[in-house]
Amino acid sequence: MIIKPRVIPPDISHLQMLQHRLNPHHPAVSHVEETLSTKQAGWNGEQSLDFHLDYLKGAHYILHNLRLHDGHHFFQMDTVILFPSFILILEAKNMIGQISIHREKKEMRRETEGFQDPVEQAERQKYLLEEWLMSKLGIQVPIDFLVVFTNRRCTLEFDSSDSRIYEKVIRASSLMDAVQKKKNVHQGKIFKKEEILQIGHALAEAHQDHVPNYMKRFNLSYSDLQKGVRCPDCGKYSMKRTKMKWICSVCSHISLHAHEQALREYAVLVAKTISNKEARNFLKISSRHVVYRLLSAYCRGRRGSTKKARFLLE
Repeated sequence: MIIKPRVIPPDISHLQMLQHRLNPHHPAVSHVEETLSTKQAGWNGEQSLDFHLDYLKGAHYILHNLRLHDGHHFFQMDTVILFPSFILILEAKNMIGQISIHREKKEMRRETEGFQDPVEQAERQKYLLEEWLMSKLGIQVPIDFLVVFTNRRCTLEFDSSDSRIYEKVIRASSLMDAVQKKKNVHQGKIFKKEEILQIGHALAEAHQDHVPNYMKRFNLSYSDLQKGVRCPDCGKYSMKRTKMKWICSVCSHISLHAHEQALREYAVLVAKTISNKEARNFLKISSRHVVYRLLSAYCRGRRGSTKKARFLLE
């Protein structure tokens, strides 16, 4: 049973919005695209685990993309599986090429690139989750982990005297066998089904999404964004408002609600509230009456008097 399903992380959707809104010739475009590509690769790797997880048998509960606060900082786990006798953390890695893991040096390398040791990363997640469960729920649970390389176009090398690394770092195709071995190790039943479910719901309720400010990260301002309403069909910012609908001046596509995506992008990239004047500028509509009707229908509410009202964006 999946308690917390896998959904597209906000950082990916926010980067996609920024990618669309930036002028194609803006110098930050390449940095945005590179960051987005890295995030999507990680997301694709996590998604690819779902095929294998569908074959899990017995009582278990799954939480994807779980992000918890330990009282000082946040820590995040790709997938957490609750079994009656233990908790298993899966750390997914979607990488290609020749990957070398050096346990003594605590690093992972791909040619000239260096990365954090994924085993050390997963061990820290294990420790933090143990601490969180004791602090928040007052319980001790055996916790184990697996680092799962999901891309078939990678070769793994281990420079380590610790032979147990082969039990910690696996390929996705070996996931079910590895999980069964973990279950054989942790055989003592600790929790009833109802108790596991309670733990799972407590974890899900404590989850907090990471909502990054990419405008600040890439040192961007409102003036760097393209204005207007993007055509859902051809992708051009060429939608014109006429007679209660939007018509694309490039491909003639017609939409009734194209402005809603623009307002969602404004809420993510600029501000959670918007005035009539600001909306006219962003949507490129001259009539304050038309904008008032659009905002009144779309927004959750407003603050202030009629002339100085700020509408609350979703």
